[in-house]
Amino acid sequence: MKKYLTAIMVTVFMLTGILCITNPGFKEPYKLFENKEGKLIHNYLIFSVYEHLENIEHNDKGNYRMFKRYIGIALTFYEISPVYVKDE
Repeated sequence: MKKYLTAIMVTVFMLTGILCITNPGFKEPYKLFENKEGKLIHNYLIFSVYEHLENIEHNDKGNYRMFKRYIGIALTFYEISPVYVKDE
């Protein structure tokens, strides 16, 4: 049992280390992403969350800004659910 527990712990630590090193918020070249596309809003240990302003929607309830959000994991960006913020 101890042999398997050691192997599992080493695997978990190695995967966490690889994800930490390849976090887009950790790497220097990806600082351009903040200036071009949007801004870094959260930088966690193994992933980062970015958002950028997509458009402004006008409807009868008011004006809303739509921010698209992206999660960066292992040097790749994936789109996640957008956020709508009421524009005053």
